[in-house]
Amino acid sequence: MDAIGVRPGMRVGEAGAGRGYFTFPLARRVGGRGVVFANDISTASLDVIRERADREGLKNIQIVVGAVDDPLFPEKDLEMVVMVYVLHELERPVPFLKNLHAYLRPGGLLVIIERNTPVERTHQPPFMTNRQVLETVSEARYTLDRTENFLPHDTIYIYKARE
Repeated sequence: MDAIGVRPGMRVGEAGAGRGYFTFPLARRVGGRGVVFANDISTASLDVIRERADREGLKNIQIVVGAVDDPLFPEKDLEMVVMVYVLHELERPVPFLKNLHAYLRPGGLLVIIERNTPVERTHQPPFMTNRQVLETVSEARYTLDRTENFLPHDTIYIYKARE
């Protein structure tokens, strides 16, 4: 979270939160003055997050049921949207990313964490290659700010939304 700049008080969207692997560390980092909008299209997965947040007393996680092409975040001025192992799962990644643009404030960041996959894979899961990630996100009106490659198996892509 240090590498992507998550700070206390931030308003962060998490697109494709699943069962909350990244949601809970995000919520702890943004603290009580911040909020994490945990989005997914699976209500069963979101129920797991809701129940765990209740158990752990985390009041700064808001559940958001999204659509296939739109995360439907309730706010349009998020400082950051994070997607962890999500891009390769999207049915229509470019329309989703274009719709996501509307939820970021000017200068807001889109952070994508995907497997570091230099060549196409013939087995599951079907992660995108590094080149495919870069091309897909560029097509959706984002400019690459930087990448971080310190994780052993993943690349962190940090983008800014283009006007």
